[in-house]
Amino acid sequence: MFFYNYNSLTTEEISKKLGQAPVAQGGGAIPSLAGKTLKITLDGGVTLEKGPALEYAFLSDGMLTLSEDGAAGVTGPYRGIELGEVTLFTHLIPGTQRGYNVIIDGRGLVTVVEVWFSGFDEKREVQREVYFGYVGGGEIPEKRHSLTNRVEGKGFHWKDCTGFETLVFYPSVTYSTLVELSPARGGLTIAAPSDYIKIDDRFFIYDRVECEFSGTFTLDVVDLFTVKSAGVRLGFDENDALEYRVFTADGEITGQAATFEPVGDYGTKIADTYAEHGSAPVKGARAVYRPRLMHTDLTKEQVKAALAKPGMIFAGSSIMTGSNNMEPTDYLAGKKFTLSFDTSRSYEWERGFKDGDVSESRKIPGDIVWEYEVSDAKTLKWRAEGASAWSEEAYQAFEPAKDIILFSHVHTGSENGRCVTLAVDFTTRLATCIDAQVGSWRSDWEIGHCAIFGVLKADGIRPPETKRHHHTTELVGKSFTWDYGMNVSSIHVYSTPESYSWTIFMSNGSGGMTWSAPCIYVKLRDDAYLFSWVEEKCNGNQGVMVFNPNIMHDAGYFYGMSENGVSLTTLGAFSRTAGEFDILKHFK
Repeated sequence: MFFYNYNSLTTEEISKKLGQAPVAQGGGAIPSLAGKTLKITLDGGVTLEKGPALEYAFLSDGMLTLSEDGAAGVTGPYRGIELGEVTLFTHLIPGTQRGYNVIIDGRGLVTVVEVWFSGFDEKREVQREVYFGYVGGGEIPEKRHSLTNRVEGKGFHWKDCTGFETLVFYPSVTYSTLVELSPARGGLTIAAPSDYIKIDDRFFIYDRVECEFSGTFTLDVVDLFTVKSAGVRLGFDENDALEYRVFTADGEITGQAATFEPVGDYGTKIADTYAEHGSAPVKGARAVYRPRLMHTDLTKEQVKAALAKPGMIFAGSSIMTGSNNMEPTDYLAGKKFTLSFDTSRSYEWERGFKDGDVSESRKIPGDIVWEYEVSDAKTLKWRAEGASAWSEEAYQAFEPAKDIILFSHVHTGSENGRCVTLAVDFTTRLATCIDAQVGSWRSDWEIGHCAIFGVLKADGIRPPETKRHHHTTELVGKSFTWDYGMNVSSIHVYSTPESYSWTIFMSNGSGGMTWSAPCIYVKLRDDAYLFSWVEEKCNGNQGVMVFNPNIMHDAGYFYGMSENGVSLTTLGAFSRTAGEFDILKHFK
């Protein structure tokens, strides 16, 4: 599965691990329910219009009896917890792989989240269906809990009663992202399909399933007055052990990103995303971004064959095709200069390569010095210092900030499809190179990249001896929208010093599908930040951009590999500030 080596479990293995009567850890019997019976009517839901009729009888020792749709009752353990006037209890049905999470408010309104294993190709991934209804068989109340966008854009820091510590972001009405701080996950941002349900102005319900990861389901009831939560986790950990527990957590709101729906849209219907298959809704159906199923891994032999092809160098469209690119510049035309990078002290691959797969060209040789002679706005020549022969390459250049020139080109014929993107400041004489190649620690075809720092030598002017561009955390916690033109737009949340997430807007301006990637942040100047990422376990492409916060515009490139060879294309987008999260302190 994505990023981590979670094992695929069979239906039989899951049944064995669950046992006959699994019980959640933590929580307990709920005094207010002991000895009572509940009749729950579910007359609405996220995917289905009607849910099962549930009748509960609560025993005094953490046991209950459930009857579904009038069938004979089944007795099993439950665990529950109360948060203010909201009651949450959870149970799995003995002898099955499914169960219910029931949330009841003080008015008798109910949300029920049914969960089950083995409902998808990856059997360990928890599936869920959400139903809305009420308790009792008397007068039918008018109101119901409902889907909501009222918490879209929020960010939280949580520490639960077991010490599990996370940052959670809601950049979408259908997805969320989380960063695991304790135990740490190496700065990774994890994206997960999610539901957001309004109980009232104070309480809401949030759930997620870590699809493409462990498949674990998490449900939170959140009190916005006290910023406390009570919830449930259900799934299998990295050792395939069952994690089923009830928890409480204390939190803080870290910030609020802007939202972009029409003012009168409250998110009670999310038709764009809750998918229908054929003519009838399917139980548990969600639109889920599964990039590992969209892109085929290439073997070493396929990569080698593809690298022998000419490729598409500034001849095709970007994966984020739009109309908001900066104008190319001929600033470099006619210039001769040398770029010297301090690789002996600053050349660090952001991630190591697979064991036993470090070719000679991937080893760090020491300082890198390249000489350049630029013919015009589209063609340049380069050579390593001391070499006799020049190589000619196509390039494109942008000036995203005054006298900072960003340009990119491949090293045609290189063993690993090397591509360099260079940000050169002709005022400070500092330079940064994002050095990329085909092949990374993850696979033979995805792009690996790193940042190296150095100086510009030209015109006999001595460059700085020690000053260099550098990695930065100044963007961490910030959020921006990016409009590429031609109806392609997204919102970024820079959620750790080493990763970020992007969310694609839906037709009404709501946040929709979300994904995440490791990245590199570099500060060039106060008016220029370089940002590079690789869409790992996705399309494998590397993106590089320089963002100028004064003009709220960026310029950059995508570099990637397919069976047709490598491709290098340009990108550009207009930006808007979307908010900020106070999270950097959690990475100190």
